[in-house]
Amino acid sequence: MITRQFQLEQKSEYPLERDYDINRIIFFDIETTGFAAESTYLYLIGCAYYKATGFELIQWFSEGIQEEALLLSTFFDFLKDYDVIFHYNGTGFDIPYLLRKVKMFGLAYSFDNLLSVDLYKKISPYKKIFKLANFKLKTIEDFLNIPREDTFNGGELIQVYQSYLGKKHYEALRKSRDPMLTTTAPLESDILLNQLLLHNKDDVKGLLLICPILYYSDMFEKPIRILQAGIDEGKLNIRFEITAQLPVWLHSGDDLSYFSAHGNIAHLSVQVYEGELKHYYENYKDYYYLPAEDYAIHKSVAHYVDKDFRTKAKPSNCYVKKQGIFAPQYELLISPYFKINYQDRISFSEVHTDFLLQEENLERYVRHILSHLVTG
Repeated sequence: MITRQFQLEQKSEYPLERDYDINRIIFFDIETTGFAAESTYLYLIGCAYYKATGFELIQWFSEGIQEEALLLSTFFDFLKDYDVIFHYNGTGFDIPYLLRKVKMFGLAYSFDNLLSVDLYKKISPYKKIFKLANFKLKTIEDFLNIPREDTFNGGELIQVYQSYLGKKHYEALRKSRDPMLTTTAPLESDILLNQLLLHNKDDVKGLLLICPILYYSDMFEKPIRILQAGIDEGKLNIRFEITAQLPVWLHSGDDLSYFSAHGNIAHLSVQVYEGELKHYYENYKDYYYLPAEDYAIHKSVAHYVDKDFRTKAKPSNCYVKKQGIFAPQYELLISPYFKINYQDRISFSEVHTDFLLQEENLERYVRHILSHLVTG
């Protein structure tokens, strides 16, 4: 088994130490010859970890399929000094694969004592706003403008590893037949080995460098602070501060709202409705509808109205009307709420001076619209 260990020049631009003991964090990625542990081989594991003043990388490479158990044991023994393990979709592949291998070899290892942080799982709920072709690690690296030296994908490396095993065997056989054989050219197996190690190095280094992608989940999950709110040219504009430092501009929107953010400042613009809307009373059985006036009144005052000019209210006509400026909401978030028609799914909240001054309501409204843009 080959072990390589060296200092990384890169550092995380995300404050990992805010939530974790950085000395107890490890990043990892594996390379295999396929997806099914029972019929494929594990040949490389790479880890990045913090030591003294920076991150280091360690790689364990299996020079043959007979070294799988040793590779597993070395990796899990190394993990004993760490509490938090970072990965990218390791929940879906790397971790289950390793656990199946552990079981196959009858080894007593697990991830039970580690807090697992899957970067893919952390940001995948917000896929819609990124508008990326896919959510592969390389795609996230491209989004964050992170370069890599490696040009292979994981599938292509299977053939590279198989070629490495073949070349290594051939070179060893050739050497045994002619011990005096020397060459100044690099061995073909070494070239292939470096390609395999480079891919894994870039993957593990990529895990470290894409950590700022967590800022985008922070934007939705951590507190915000309203900076400014007002109506301008038919839109409710809200400028707010986020607990994040977004490295790349983010834009998202639909027919009614538009959102943009960069650094720690975000802006939400929502198309408002200006005119007359209806507020529907839920307890319609306590109301009468007045057809001539086209609104409902409570039974307590309806006895003053002639019976010929009133009817029992129904859910669809138990309303009062109001003129104003209204902002859309996709659930009954802020009351009183208003609608154009009773069956409409979208309701509206009136945007008045008090609304614009109530920071708590504005924060709730911003969260609501952002959630809609992500999941709607």
